[in-house]
Amino acid sequence: MKNSSPIPPDSLEYPTCPLCGVDKPHPRKRFAFPPFGVIQCTQCQLWYLSPRLREEEMLKVYADPHYFQGGSDYGYSHQQGSYVDQEHSLRLTFNKFIRQLQRRGMTGGHLLEVGCGYGFLLQAAAPFFDSVTGTDFDATAIAQVQKLGYQGIHGGAQNLPASQLYQVILATGVIEHVYHPLAFIQQLRQHLHAEGWLILATPQMNSVWFKLQGQQWPSFKIPEHISYYDQKTLTDLFQRAGATHTVTLPYPHAFPLGMIIKQLGLSLPKWLAKYPVWLPATMFAVAARFEMGSS
Repeated sequence: MKNSSPIPPDSLEYPTCPLCGVDKPHPRKRFAFPPFGVIQCTQCQLWYLSPRLREEEMLKVYADPHYFQGGSDYGYSHQQGSYVDQEHSLRLTFNKFIRQLQRRGMTGGHLLEVGCGYGFLLQAAAPFFDSVTGTDFDATAIAQVQKLGYQGIHGGAQNLPASQLYQVILATGVIEHVYHPLAFIQQLRQHLHAEGWLILATPQMNSVWFKLQGQQWPSFKIPEHISYYDQKTLTDLFQRAGATHTVTLPYPHAFPLGMIIKQLGLSLPKWLAKYPVWLPATMFAVAARFEMGSS
């Protein structure tokens, strides 16, 4: 978190667990990021942000045209580099993941990406699908997607055409932002083909990186990330939403070398900073299928 402005108390809320709805945080398992905190639910073991910004405040952040550009209080920071600064590494990441889906028979038909950014993943996926569509709260990002010749829908899943179905619905780096994850999945299910896959990729809580870095773990990303999943809790979320079959998938992720070096307080020449480095187990994905008509 890089915002140095005071947070008004009425902008904060103290939620129950976003996964199970129980208000039983562990008395000792917590991290402090004043005025925010990360706690663990004793019922389902999900880690989540409490207190957190109210959802209407976060939606304003995501609609900010500077969110992807590294110029706002939140979003892609100067330490991370803007979304475009990470373009080469992101394209490598998305290409590798889409090819994994193709090998597993999880491509073909119509693809929907929720939270598509500037369309880098859509470009990687286009050769493997009949059509690709993206949604995002950033109007600038959607304009870029449309300029690429793909369908772009400004807003969230509630703005999708009611009758449109997709063989694959994919969201990478999204579920950790979602305030009501069960309702989010149930809404996306309404647009999933009977034999389709809903795939979510997210930072891996309890990964070796989290264990090494502790409170300095970059994927805490306060206050945007409000839930922190591992394979157990993300699979649990799908099952609560009615999934009949789930598959955990690796999600190899490349990062610009300069971004990694900055985390260590060092710097590199500009020509070397964008060199991609693969870091294993920073993220993972779960793909799910549902029995149509079940709730």
